[in-house]
Amino acid sequence: MNNSIIQAQCVNLKELNHLFIDLEYVKDQTKSFNVYRSRSFNQKNKKYLQLDEIKDALSKVDKSHLKYIYLIGKNSMSHPEFNHILRLCLSYCSVTIFSDGSCINDKKSRFLKRVEEEGSNEIIFKITINHYDEKTNDEISGRGSFRKAIHAITSLNKYGFNPILVIKSAPSKIDDFKEGFSELGKKFKFETDDINFSFILQEEIESNELSDTTQVPSCDWNLDCMSSRLLTKSGIYNCAALINDYRARSGASLCDFSKKCYLETEKCSQCKMFGQRMYSNNWV
Repeated sequence: MNNSIIQAQCVNLKELNHLFIDLEYVKDQTKSFNVYRSRSFNQKNKKYLQLDEIKDALSKVDKSHLKYIYLIGKNSMSHPEFNHILRLCLSYCSVTIFSDGSCINDKKSRFLKRVEEEGSNEIIFKITINHYDEKTNDEISGRGSFRKAIHAITSLNKYGFNPILVIKSAPSKIDDFKEGFSELGKKFKFETDDINFSFILQEEIESNELSDTTQVPSCDWNLDCMSSRLLTKSGIYNCAALINDYRARSGASLCDFSKKCYLETEKCSQCKMFGQRMYSNNWV
């Protein structure tokens, strides 16, 4: 028996074209933390990436290579300085906002349309939704999440935006989801096309093991970590899916981060299997 160390596969950042920015995270508490929590408890424990920090980080990025900035977070649009951050990012390139729809209504959609019309770059919305059936979706995402997402989609569509639906799915179920959401969209005059769907591909539920024979050859990979980085309060990470995972941390700031990325997590295995970008816009 040979003693050897198995090393994870390594990929390099080709060019920083996609920059994810995590605007908000809530400080986790230990299980033993058990005290009376006031109504403002969650608000007091929120940590925000400040406008000055984002401005300083963007000054270190090559603007000519940047294609999209992505604003993410548990609820990125609740950031106190969200409007200022959005305008700052739009001065660099087009901006994609990830949301569950909870902060989007007619008034907000109308305002954001005016912001978009101030410049030449566009605002793209990616709304997280898990199923076209309300009951099934709410079992996965929580009660009321389906109606929040649908209300956000109709509000954005009303003011000329073309929101993208972010859906976690196995490859074999993609056609079913497209058909189901297309029928749902007809009820509130939202016409869906292929560009309106962003699928985060997952391994088939029936499959118990990940076979190397089903993976896309490494020469054909086009992974998120090969063209993007994530800016957070705690540093720079290789992928938006691996936030706060020490295995994906690549540096403290955008001026000295590592361009190497080791694919050693379970989510990396998923990406290797399909060989394509999951979170960044895949039409560029």
